[in-house]
Amino acid sequence: MYKIALIASSHLAAHAAHLAELLHLLDRPDVSLWCDRSFHRTLTTDFDLHPTIAGYIPADYTPLDMDFVISLGGDGTLLRAARRVFAEGTPVLGLNMGRLGFLTDRSVQEALPLLSRLFDGTYTTEHRMLLSVEVDGAHYGEALNDVALLKRETGSMITLYARLADTELASYECDGLVISTPSGSTAYSLSAYGPLMMPQVRAMLITPIAPHSLTMRPLVIPEDETIDLTVSARNNTFLIVLDGQTKILPCGAKITIRKSVNSLCLLHLDSHSFTDTLRKKLLWAAPVRE
Repeated sequence: MYKIALIASSHLAAHAAHLAELLHLLDRPDVSLWCDRSFHRTLTTDFDLHPTIAGYIPADYTPLDMDFVISLGGDGTLLRAARRVFAEGTPVLGLNMGRLGFLTDRSVQEALPLLSRLFDGTYTTEHRMLLSVEVDGAHYGEALNDVALLKRETGSMITLYARLADTELASYECDGLVISTPSGSTAYSLSAYGPLMMPQVRAMLITPIAPHSLTMRPLVIPEDETIDLTVSARNNTFLIVLDGQTKILPCGAKITIRKSVNSLCLLHLDSHSFTDTLRKKLLWAAPVRE
């Protein structure tokens, strides 16, 4: 029996037919299907779909005991799904029903004809690096894409004091700092002019946001480094953001970021190439002029 959890975006109105086909393909005697109550309610009331559900997954971030997790949406939905299985190593399949999507590299139209590979074992997997975050020596959380330390007000910069292990690195005067994995190099860091990194690169990336000095450039560091950060700000608080999850912290807090002992297992139904993803998503294969 395959235990499969569905974790979905709330914006799937354009994908009623795809959801119906997916649920039909998963309607098997060897599949035990799970989802949260809100998604089940959406399926029944908005789409008139009535799948057989074995049970509901908890609404909080309790770890999931599943054989597979299927993410229905964009990269944000996959990040939400990933947080449920960081420690368990459960394979996550991303079906792109969103927009750009670097983690959910296959559209739902492309993936559905291949779904039988989930059950005959002819899929492939890859492991993506995670960041582990401590606040004042206590474990705070993990991130697949990035950790951002950001200013709260719009008028004043903050200063971030960065150390690598026991060595001083820099004092960044800027709007914030993004520490990302190779997976996260296509996320927040990219919008701050950070470089792209292939997922298999064994490194972390530090990218300043709107730095006061033009000499403050993005920096790629080895994956086994430890980054220690403290913040100075006029209102004595700042934002910490893990994969989009935000909290306010006082400036006295010490943030430590390192590679996690866990990783995310991404599942692909066919041969996967990050270079293909870059060409498609960033239109690198498109003609520069007509």
